[in-house]
Amino acid sequence: MSATRMILDDTHAAVPQPPSAPPAALAAAPDSLIQALRPDASYAQLALAADELLALTRRGLAGDAQAYAQYQSILLDLHLPADPASEPTRRWLASQVYRVEDEFAPALPDFQPVPVEQFRAAIDAEIESRTRVRHPMSQYLFQGEPSERDVRFFLEHHWIRSYNFYSLLAELAFRFEDIRDASVFYRNLYGEAGAETPERSHPALLSHLMTHFEIPLRIDFAALHPLEKAYLNNRIRCVRHTDVAWGLSLLYAVESVSCVNHLRIYELLQRMGVPEGPSEFHRLHGTQDEIDTEEMWELIAKYAQSATFQRTFMQSLARHFDINRAYFDLLWRQMQGPSFH
Repeated sequence: MSATRMILDDTHAAVPQPPSAPPAALAAAPDSLIQALRPDASYAQLALAADELLALTRRGLAGDAQAYAQYQSILLDLHLPADPASEPTRRWLASQVYRVEDEFAPALPDFQPVPVEQFRAAIDAEIESRTRVRHPMSQYLFQGEPSERDVRFFLEHHWIRSYNFYSLLAELAFRFEDIRDASVFYRNLYGEAGAETPERSHPALLSHLMTHFEIPLRIDFAALHPLEKAYLNNRIRCVRHTDVAWGLSLLYAVESVSCVNHLRIYELLQRMGVPEGPSEFHRLHGTQDEIDTEEMWELIAKYAQSATFQRTFMQSLARHFDINRAYFDLLWRQMQGPSFH
């Protein structure tokens, strides 16, 4: 059983309440970490904080539900924008957590490298077999008759997942020394930023839909369930990882199904009578992401000559889907729960 599934209990079953104010930074962190983030922290304090954080991470990934929840909370706090003076320390501590998480990467005992021309077929088959489109919550939303409350709940978490997608592109672009490789993500980022019209940036367009459903744009990250924090952390971890196979896998998995997912949301919104203005984000993404996917594949193929790259890419894909499934299972239980209805 994966660590993400060991924390599925009723303790966190309630839907998060709308945030009233930003949470205090690193509220779940031990005192050693708070001290390490001070401007005058010594190397000894930093080393102690790292040792304690990595021990906590290992316990969490080994199955300790409380440790798992705590380390995911700390890691998300390290990932979120905060005091610029502590940014280098935060990034370094997060990078050390990634090294521990690497130790728990999916083993893939049946993995065998394949010729590059066969690698994409293997990737797409894995994505097709584990896509969230097959999840019961997706089938209910897109093929059933969901209530407006159910749709609003889904969109609230959709905002949490989607509002800063541009930052993932920017992070991964920095991992490539060759500008021709990085340009794949810069072109995508240009579109995310609204090209020459910033008010048509994708976060701005999506915010119109949130406003239509009266969903607050401010996110209370501290109130999120550990599985949702794990989902967000994994996205950031992958694009910041020094091995680009992690980030390429994560973004390819997201982009390759983007058109289908967004088109189904757009069709749902149309059935509900949502105006075109608030729906435009999903209308656009239901048609344009295929170009981004093809450009990304060309970059992946360049690196896929390496068996090590292929293995890491598939490990990243497996971890993404394990976390994604547990997270969507959580949302589905919350949507069905008596406290929700």
